[in-house]
Amino acid sequence: MRYAHTAAFPPLAALALWALIGLPACDEDAPEELPPFEHTSFYETLQQDAQEFTLVDGQWLDDFGDAAFYGLAFYALRAGESGDPAHAATRDAAYSYAQSVVQNADLISGDVNEISMATLGLIDYMAATGDLSANDDVTALMDDMNLMLELVGYYISRTIIPGYAVETYGPTSISGLVGLVNLQHAFLIADSHQADYLAWTQDLVEAIDENAWNGAYYDFGDDRPGLFLYPNVTMILLHVRLYQLTADPHHLSRAEALYDAIGELRVANDPGPDMVRYKSPYSAEHMGATTDDYSTLSSQNYTLFALLLLYEVTGRKALMREYNGILEFLSTEIYGDWCRSDLNFAPCDPVCTGDNICLDGTCLGDHCSSGVLHHLMDGEVAVPEDPEFFCSGCNLQLLYVMWYRQHYITQ
Repeated sequence: MRYAHTAAFPPLAALALWALIGLPACDEDAPEELPPFEHTSFYETLQQDAQEFTLVDGQWLDDFGDAAFYGLAFYALRAGESGDPAHAATRDAAYSYAQSVVQNADLISGDVNEISMATLGLIDYMAATGDLSANDDVTALMDDMNLMLELVGYYISRTIIPGYAVETYGPTSISGLVGLVNLQHAFLIADSHQADYLAWTQDLVEAIDENAWNGAYYDFGDDRPGLFLYPNVTMILLHVRLYQLTADPHHLSRAEALYDAIGELRVANDPGPDMVRYKSPYSAEHMGATTDDYSTLSSQNYTLFALLLLYEVTGRKALMREYNGILEFLSTEIYGDWCRSDLNFAPCDPVCTGDNICLDGTCLGDHCSSGVLHHLMDGEVAVPEDPEFFCSGCNLQLLYVMWYRQHYITQ
């Protein structure tokens, strides 16, 4: 979303969160046409599903913290596009919640993932609406986050800064996410902080390389061996954004090398024809997988991001065919029903009474709906007995990447 107010960049040519300077298609792909977006009905269904997600005071419950970015971003874009008052009301509630997360952020003992996501959401909201009133809060928090990372050598070790996000997604992924926050602000807002945030992220990448680059791909971090999807997809995003802002060919070469590396995790035409998915080993053991056949919605979403970005800078049509294949997997294999009573509960104080259940610390009546479920494991779709079953934030992220594909991948 390069918006009109970001005058440092050309308008309209690439108006999207992860938008990049378009380059000519590779010679081998030049005769091909861009594969069409094939999942319009699925996109419309997901929007209907999202109306059933539990939103309390601007916070989507059971979202794993992700909705503070993707819910706010999607409805900021959708409200401006549709003019629907309901979309605007959802956007405004989500904006207020994200603003409160940023203003009250505790980087030592707070939820670093949700804090980062709320920061990303506010940056995207500012870009979409032109309302920069949250910018002082955002940049103050970013400066604090950057200083904290500097103090630990620009790399978030699980032993230094433990927590759910670092334990689950890994030091490389979370360190890279902070870099993406800096680059997103540099690209979308393009104010007096731009040069500083770009330079800071370049220092961060050097540190990540020292800690995690093994010559072929990025390690999970902290001596956890093996090829993992999250750190490498995150670093694809980071390197492509750096290429966009600096035109340094090293970053494009590294992003393409990482895409080749994660090919080892790609599964094509399984469990059905025309499907693509990536194995997601990061939480397979925790979830109880007995084989390596484990693919999560969240990791597929980040892979969709990476495909979009790589297409923007290479024009390789095969990337968009793969994008369609992942959506085919998500829409046909792990789409299903869920109820609040199926989800993981945080303790409620006081304890819920009657037929109410406790969801993320809030007492609510039961409610059932549909959406894309958390994972495919050992050939079976997620079930309520699994440690994780449904994530509203992941579904909102999927809506966001589908919105982007339809609006800004056009040639």
